[in-house]
Amino acid sequence: MLRAYKYRLYPTSGQAEFFAKSFGCCRVAYNRTLDYMSMFWIGGGNSVSRFAAQAQLVMLKEVYPWIGEVNSQSLQYAIKQCADAFRNWWEHRADHPVPKRKDARQSFHNPQHCSVDWKHGTISVPKCKDIKAVLHRSFYGTVKDITISKESGDRYYASVLVDTAIRELECDTVVDDKTSIGIDLNCGDIVCSDGRRYTNPKALLKAERRLRRQQRILSRRQSGSKNRAKQKHIVSKCHAKVRDTRHDFLHKVTHELTHDSQVRTIFIEDLNVKGMWRNHHLAKSVSDAAFGEFVRQLTYKGQWYGVNVVKIDRWDPSSKTCSVCGQINRGLKLSQRDWTCVCCGTHHDRDYNASVNIKSFGLMALPPDRREVKSVDCPPVDERRSENALRSSDRMNQEKFRGVTDAPVL
Repeated sequence: MLRAYKYRLYPTSGQAEFFAKSFGCCRVAYNRTLDYMSMFWIGGGNSVSRFAAQAQLVMLKEVYPWIGEVNSQSLQYAIKQCADAFRNWWEHRADHPVPKRKDARQSFHNPQHCSVDWKHGTISVPKCKDIKAVLHRSFYGTVKDITISKESGDRYYASVLVDTAIRELECDTVVDDKTSIGIDLNCGDIVCSDGRRYTNPKALLKAERRLRRQQRILSRRQSGSKNRAKQKHIVSKCHAKVRDTRHDFLHKVTHELTHDSQVRTIFIEDLNVKGMWRNHHLAKSVSDAAFGEFVRQLTYKGQWYGVNVVKIDRWDPSSKTCSVCGQINRGLKLSQRDWTCVCCGTHHDRDYNASVNIKSFGLMALPPDRREVKSVDCPPVDERRSENALRSSDRMNQEKFRGVTDAPVL
């Protein structure tokens, strides 16, 4: 199975200069290819193939001699990306591609001749060797390619794509009440039907005061000045900290949920996040909670570790239904975080009651022939596994003997 491992890079000044050249050359190759394909289409031609677009690289090197200072395969990959984006638009699968901006996220791809040196803690790509990196996670397998990127706050990262010996586990076809949980997503906490509650750090809300102050300073800087560039860097670091805090929380929660050996099926709501953004009273809180990112991480980790992730109908009244008697409280408002059922008198916590109903609705929607569940051990994972994760005896044996046939990449 192919897996990507992301590492922080600390390049020297010369290496950072080479990165800047690669970013710029790949951006020029992408934008000029987009211009060529757009003009060809406007002139009455059909969509240009990827190979015909890559043939324009020779012409680009004649027009821009400095473009040959970087890896040619990186330029070819940038042209391929543009051709794929244009073809997706041509076949009505995506919007028309737009030119890449200089101040946006920059990256370049290295499909061959890449290596990771575990002994010295460095990563090497064509025309740039021994880049200092923090190799905080080891892997077993063959390095396929490496993508170098520059994110906000002048932080460099390397995404290493590895062909590992780890295999995805098949999900159970049998689901019952004992090995399944329901999850209710809201702007405050992530609540599970088994009683677990994960408090949202609300990173944007905590950093909002500092962001407001720094952005006010940025608005008063003269456009094009060095002080404005410095202040823009400070603002980008604030946003990067908010994003890192949010992603760290989501990764920890999804890791714990998918590594619980007693949970084989997870039911969640099919939320309309874009529709929730239209509510200007909740848009900021919904964005800070990152519902879409949580579902994305939970989905691909469930595929890795053999956990069923099932979405229920978004119109099911999970919050308004009494989980004890089934009575629907149609007058329940969003501001009411707890309520009492008028039929059976049960006092409900709104979020926990919703998680229990999500689980019930999900079980009722599944085929009726699912009655028994056989025990499934949590699959082996790499060295980023938490020490507090639940492990069975079979799983520990798998982890013990996993490295016998595989050797680390040197």
